[in-house]
Amino acid sequence: MNRRFLFVLSGLAALLPFGALAQERVSRPHSLLRSAYDNSLTVQPIDLFTGNINVEYERALGPKVGFYTGINFLVMRGVLLPQETRQRFAIGPELGLRIYVLGRAPGGVWVGPYVNAAYVRDTGTGDGFNRDSLALGAGGMAGINLLFGQFNLSLGAGAGYQDYGIGVVNRTIPGTYGVTPRLRLAIGAVF
Repeated sequence: MNRRFLFVLSGLAALLPFGALAQERVSRPHSLLRSAYDNSLTVQPIDLFTGNINVEYERALGPKVGFYTGINFLVMRGVLLPQETRQRFAIGPELGLRIYVLGRAPGGVWVGPYVNAAYVRDTGTGDGFNRDSLALGAGGMAGINLLFGQFNLSLGAGAGYQDYGIGVVNRTIPGTYGVTPRLRLAIGAVF
């Protein structure tokens, strides 16, 4: 009798984790616009407008609000920027907030502001000198995070003001500041 009791008890103990998982899924359903997870890690291979590569981590602060931090690398001129845009390299952090108007963070339709800063090296001066500066930017975006299981496809668009802070003899070089478009096409995972 003791062996049967121990056998049944061990069988119930083995099923306990599966019951907890099922209960978790019932209380927090997962769909294309509703995440059962609170974290997202995405990589944006190329921002076609500005030539950025971006890696980003987002954390849900509640069902409708997500906070994200990332790092941007400016690696090329950008496809749709004017031909006279100068050659630069930049690296720096970005912080932002996403308000989810549909879905549950970090999945769904969102809008939100962002701010960024970066170290910039301008090599396109033509005088043989590199100029280093601090770039600052801010703007807003709107988009959607579509969730396929734990896979995240993030699409968005917006605009912002970017000042690369590059100047010579008391003036700022044209093409190093102004309104820039933002396009988001990122892939990643939720966990």
